[in-house]
This record gives sequence, C-alpha cells and structure tokens, in this order.
Amino acid sequence: MFGLGRDKELVGVDIGSYSVKAVELKAKKKEGETQYDVKKIGYELLPHDAIVEGTIIDSAAVVETIKMVFDENKISNKNVIISISGNSVIIKKIALPAMETEELAESIIWEAKHNIPYPYEETNVDYAILKPPPHADEKNLDILLVAAKKDKIANYSNVISQARKNLDAIEVDVFALQNALEYNYPEIINEKTMAMINLGANITNVIIIDRGNPQLFRDLSIGGSFFTENLSKDLNISFDDAEKVLKGLPVKDIQPEQLQTVLDMNMQNLLEEIEKTFSFYEAGEKKDKKIEHIFLSGGLSKLKDLSSSFEQKFNIKTEIFNPFRRISYDDKKFDNIYFEEMAALFGVATGLATRKMDR
Repeated sequence: MFGLGRDKELVGVDIGSYSVKAVELKAKKKEGETQYDVKKIGYELLPHDAIVEGTIIDSAAVVETIKMVFDENKISNKNVIISISGNSVIIKKIALPAMETEELAESIIWEAKHNIPYPYEETNVDYAILKPPPHADEKNLDILLVAAKKDKIANYSNVISQARKNLDAIEVDVFALQNALEYNYPEIINEKTMAMINLGANITNVIIIDRGNPQLFRDLSIGGSFFTENLSKDLNISFDDAEKVLKGLPVKDIQPEQLQTVLDMNMQNLLEEIEKTFSFYEAGEKKDKKIEHIFLSGGLSKLKDLSSSFEQKFNIKTEIFNPFRRISYDDKKFDNIYFEEMAALFGVATGLATRKMDR
C-alpha cells in the first residue's frame, strides 16, 4: 500500500516477532498466465524479545538477522518489500458516493481523520477501491482505508536501511496473505466466503474474504508466545523447554496428560477470540454470509491437532495453507523442508513476492 516505486524485482521479507523469512520469485508467462518459480528462499530465527508486540526493541539484532538471511542464502537482490501489522495499523472498509478523483482524495482525508484513533498527522494513509460485487449499486464505492503510524513505518524501514537493502514498498500482512491465497487457491477464493488465520508469535492476523473481496480484518494479540509463556508458567519449566514441548519435542518430567491439559486451555482461549471475530462479521452482514472455509498459516499452525480443533469448534472445513501450492521450485537446489514442514511459515513473504509482480 505504501509504495515507493514498483518497477523492480523484489524480495519479499517478512520480519516477524520470532523469525525473518525471505522469498524471491521468478515470473514467467505460460499460456497467457503468470507463473512463478522460487529463485531464493531463507529463514533465520531472531533473538528472543528482539521484537515485542510488533515493535522492534533490539534493532541491531534484527539488522544482523536480515543480513544473515540474505548472506546465508546468497540472495543478491537488495530491493525488498516488507509488511507490518498490529495496533499501529488500522484497516477500515468504508462506503462513499461515486465522485471525481480529486473529490475522492479529499473525502478520503476527511474519512481518515474521523476513522483513525490517532492524529492524522502521525499516520501515513493509503486506500484501495474494491471491485464491486455483481449487481452492485454503481452510485457507491466500497473503499479500503489503510493507515499506519509513521513511527511504526520508521521502526521497520530503518532496519532495512541499516541492513543495506533498498526498501521499495511497505504492505500490510493481511494483504500479503490475500495475495498468496489468490494465486495458490483461485478455485476457492472466487467461489466461497473464507477466513485466513495467520498465527504468528505475538500477533494473529485474521482476514475474511467473500468471493475474492476482502470484508474484515483483525490483528489479535494472541499467538505462539502466548502459548509458550503459559506453558512455562503452568508447567514450571523454562521458556526454552516450553518452546520445545510446543513443537512436540520431549522434555524431562513433563507428562503428556499434564501438557495436554495446559494446551487445551490455551487452545480454548484462541478459539474464543477467533469466534468473536467470526460472530462480528456474520452479525454485520445484511445477507446470510457464513464462513465456508478456513486456512491456517504461521508458526502456531503446525501445532498438533490444531486443524481438527478448528473444525470441531466451528464445523467448517479447515486446512493448513500452502503458499507454494502453485509455485514451482527446484528440489535439487533447495531443501524440501522449506516447502513441506516449514511451508506455512512463508505465507506473508510469498504474498509480498507475488504482489510486487502484479502491480
């Protein structure tokens, strides 16, 4: 959304609270359709608490991790696109009468000042006009209003600059996820009402899309770290051991029944937060729009039985999102772990890499 220029080939860089992911794609035309090959891919863990609740605390550590991702995976392209999310990013869907471009720009500023809970001068604002649904009233426009606090943008753009990379554009996590979804699951996104839930370390991104049109966005302050901290406290183990048991690794003196009880409590908290978001969406629709399909991505999506827990709670088909479902890669050049066990971690980075080629 906050573009600085979109004519270069870019590396999609997802700076999460737990790790940095990078994806570079190569586009090719085949039978009139754009197809992608993975050109480069990388993943590096961040030191604990380098980023807390979406704010970069230890910029030096983040800079070094970004450099490491590029150096270790021989990514020579320095032109990058990143994304942000959290409380400092506001996304609102608004309706305005159809009008001339100049009038629309003025109306957007007015709407931003009245819909954003921060001083207008402290934010960067952008917008997108949504594609109207069939038989829609042409007298009105559905618009996505996006605002991000300038200090949040500076927080993330500074580490890119310090890592000696060229920042081409800043996107929002949920839009990157939608890009990856549109490319990889066209048969679902255009036919159903669906939810994408990206379960990160500190933030869970939720986007609800009705037949290709984004309808609702939420960033929830719950994620893998919430689970880890509760496991550490309730089982009286270290944070590192809590991370191990969350990944399904054995830890001395922890009984499976004891672990499952704590996991179930945390799972219930997560499902209740998701249920509130679903209920808010369904209550706000004039028509009877029910969510028909759920995709899960992010680190916590790898938690055992998570998909089945969602299906039991909501009675909706749930699957783990694969951002490489329709993207080719050379299995002799890359470790398959990226595209199998770790695939769900690359939703945002892949969406960023596809987005820049489409504009």
